[in-house]
Amino acid sequence: MPYKTGSRERLYGWKVKPRDPRPFQNRQTDRWEGYQTTRWRRESLAYRQAHPLCAECKRQGRTVSAQVTDHIIPALVCRDPWDKSNWQPLCKSCNAAKGNEDRRMINERRIK
Repeated sequence: MPYKTGSRERLYGWKVKPRDPRPFQNRQTDRWEGYQTTRWRRESLAYRQAHPLCAECKRQGRTVSAQVTDHIIPALVCRDPWDKSNWQPLCKSCNAAKGNEDRRMINERRIK
């Protein structure tokens, strides 16, 4: 892009916005760190292959494939997040609904 002679200003075009000096802030700070590990991905996939249907949809009489392995008791609260008896397979919509309930419950306990 052309510049004025002896200057660093562009003659035309968009001005470059300065970078935000604050570091990147993760929106999901209340997440268990283990979700980003290879071990979790491998064990979660194996669990979903053994349990292919969404547990919540199954209770409601629907047949929907599971896409997520969920902790029944949230991973941040339970003692051992690797305990498979605390896992359940869920579809994405059921996992989102349960996650909202879990966050609400955890936030209420923090306030008290």
